[in-house]
Amino acid sequence: MTNLPRAVRSPLLPAVLLVTAVWSTAPSAGQFGANDGFIFFTSDRAFPSDAGMCNNCEDIYVMSPDGSNPIRLTFGGGLLGDTAAYNSSAAEWSHSKKLVAFQSNRLNRVPQIFLMNADGSDPRPLITLAGGASFPSFSQSGNDVCFHGQTSPRDIYTVDVHGTTVTNLTSPGKVPGQPGVNGDNIRCDWSPKAPVIAFTSSRDGNQEIYVINVDGSGLRRLTNAAGSDANPTFSPEGDLIAFESNRDGTPEIYVMKADGSDQQRLTDFSAGPTPSNVTVTKATWSPTGDRLAFHRRVGPQGERGHLEVYTINADRTNPSQITVTPSPGFSGFPSWAKWSAKTYR
Repeated sequence: MTNLPRAVRSPLLPAVLLVTAVWSTAPSAGQFGANDGFIFFTSDRAFPSDAGMCNNCEDIYVMSPDGSNPIRLTFGGGLLGDTAAYNSSAAEWSHSKKLVAFQSNRLNRVPQIFLMNADGSDPRPLITLAGGASFPSFSQSGNDVCFHGQTSPRDIYTVDVHGTTVTNLTSPGKVPGQPGVNGDNIRCDWSPKAPVIAFTSSRDGNQEIYVINVDGSGLRRLTNAAGSDANPTFSPEGDLIAFESNRDGTPEIYVMKADGSDQQRLTDFSAGPTPSNVTVTKATWSPTGDRLAFHRRVGPQGERGHLEVYTINADRTNPSQITVTPSPGFSGFPSWAKWSAKTYR
């Protein structure tokens, strides 16, 4: 497997200063006023798999918001037959703690939640559950993380950044890692402005968006459409939620107010080719809330596509593909690192 470059292993400046040093085009952290931050994403570009996805070829990268200057942060991915290789994916940034939470199956090939520094150094497990754990999201303070367990039916959990206190939010009282009792609950996102977590649940028959207070009270259903509504993500001000829905036939990104009102379609790829495994999902907001990134499958009509990362303005204009990964490789699961003077000062 590939070793970390010498520059990555050496002592480093604080994470935010490192980012500005690496990306000369990125705004300075000292600029007053919000800036564009940077985008984490998952890719198998170093070891692309003909299967489209694999259990040992994915790594975490970071790039500028226009897709330039991609930098590989984890080095576990390998060729299909490499028994020592493993996946790392679904990175999430904590501005306040200068940490990255992510999932990796490097321990016994079961996905668990890890933390690492912004340059990819010092990866360490945060929580391990029977059956696994996936898709972390930091609280605004950076002191806690929510995620979902992998034992079906799944549940949403919270854990402090020391890994000492694990709470099952969606099936209270159940032993962590054991099957839940209130439907399948996945893909949480912690509000940046309130003690509230949004998540996807099938508890009422099909996938819908719910929110719940971090103490487990106040469960509220926000969507009620035909088909599937999934993968919610709060805007930086906490007043909007972007999510995926196939209510109009194929998956697209939608936006609604945080109380579930005023649901509107954001993306429309109906005029383009539709791969057989069509996907438009995993929205993430820019620090200023005026743009979103997401991934979608690209490829010929009716054939298997591969994931690429896109951005779009919040007013529905200028959808742009920002990664170009030769098939069968993929780049997806973006997470816009919210680095905003408006949000954090």
